Amino acid sequence: MPSRLLLGLVAGTAALVAFYAADVAAPGVQVVVAWAAVAAIHVCLAWVARSTARMPGLTAPVRRFWHAVAAAGVVYLVGDIAQVILAARDPTSAAAVTGGTVQVVALALGSAGLMVTLLTVPLGFGSRRERSRFWLDVATVMVAAVVVGWYLVVPERPAALLDMAAPVLAGPVIILLCVFVVAKLVMSGTAPFTRLCGLIGAGGALLKSSADALGRGGLADHRLHWFLACTIAAHALLAIALQVNQIQLAGHPEMLRPRRRKPYSLLPYGAIAVTYLLLTVAVVRDQPVTVAVALAGAAVSTVLVVLRQLTAFRDNARLLDELDSKVQQLHATQEGLHASLAERDALAAQLRHHALHDSLTGLPNRVLYAERLDAALAAGRPAVAMLIDLDGFKQVNDQYGHAAGDDLLRRIAERLQGCLRDTDTVARIGGDEFAVLLLPEPGHDLHDVAARIVRTVEAPVAVEGGGSARVGASVGVAVATPLTVSGDALLREADQAMYAVKRDGKSAYALAPAR
Repeated sequence: MPSRLLLGLVAGTAALVAFYAADVAAPGVQVVVAWAAVAAIHVCLAWVARSTARMPGLTAPVRRFWHAVAAAGVVYLVGDIAQVILAARDPTSAAAVTGGTVQVVALALGSAGLMVTLLTVPLGFGSRRERSRFWLDVATVMVAAVVVGWYLVVPERPAALLDMAAPVLAGPVIILLCVFVVAKLVMSGTAPFTRLCGLIGAGGALLKSSADALGRGGLADHRLHWFLACTIAAHALLAIALQVNQIQLAGHPEMLRPRRRKPYSLLPYGAIAVTYLLLTVAVVRDQPVTVAVALAGAAVSTVLVVLRQLTAFRDNARLLDELDSKVQQLHATQEGLHASLAERDALAAQLRHHALHDSLTGLPNRVLYAERLDAALAAGRPAVAMLIDLDGFKQVNDQYGHAAGDDLLRRIAERLQGCLRDTDTVARIGGDEFAVLLLPEPGHDLHDVAARIVRTVEAPVAVEGGGSARVGASVGVAVATPLTVSGDALLREADQAMYAVKRDGKSAYALAPAR
């Protein structure tokens, strides 16, 4: 909700502007009332700034800024009081209207204090390059502000500068100060006031420049009342801006948190456009002094922008080099990661192979054989399990040694693989025990496969040191049926059939009874 002070400032300013627009009072009365109103406005300004500085939640730089604003308001008030006294004594003099010596000095001192405070507001830049780019942008804006201030305030005749000392000093100081505040704090994202406060304050500065433009050619021809109306409204807008800022911060103190800085600002380019536009106007109007000033400002602005762009180009080149370096590092890291993943996968495959295969023969072991058998049964496929026990293998170990026994096991494993298809599985599940998993197709003769295994195993095997060894094969065969509950059950049936062969003389095969 708007405060009573804000409503009073708005209502009082509107009444005074209406009073001066009507131009019903004598010029002397208008001058005295105007400066008395400005003094009252500066009292409000100092009070609002002081109370804002005491608000909770503000950072130290923001609190210091508002203390400086309050101090500047007090200094302005001293000049206003002196100006009221001067106007009361001689209201028709030029100094009484536009500002006497004390008022100008007070305005300059207060503004200088604010300038020093603004210069110390931390901007939060991370590098010297970033700071240099920022100050080049601010300098570009300030050059444009100086050119505009000259055009609005300084007469075309240089000899008239001494006659207009007060407005020449007072007007540009206020304008440049406001421009500096907007340029520095808006572009840095660290303004100690809200955005709405800045907009209203900028409006006040613009209105003050309009008042200075009215007084540029003198205050005759019924310009006095409009000059005073604009002056009062300009100062009132500054006080209103401060009060609006205080109301906003009371409800939302987080509004003063530093905003993310944009990578670039259009404000310097707009300032250059204004400078060249003013140069064009001065050329068209044949104003040689203003042409010289505007031309100098345009040249300086152009140089500043060129320096800014060169700095940006160097930074862009550095960033591109850093990007290339990072990309190369990323590629190297990616290649290393791919190599690590490939090595991990190969190691995992190797570990799985070792875990699921017999180290002597390279055949699947009992674990892998059981996985494949269970998978076939779960899929409902026809499956046949064979258990093969070598007959006479112990004698080979005793006669020729364990190395010969190991070589014989490897040769037997190769022979068993030669008896089967690629879709079948032969595994070593014990010392001299092998298992076969057949996935028969229709018409597949199990007896032929079993008999071929027996014959193949019985063939002599050459051993180290000369000679040969022979072993037999007792084979038990079990065929899965819909009643088969698990792979272990099927293997037990094959095991029983294999032991039946051993009891009946070995080196043969037998089928487990159908269930």
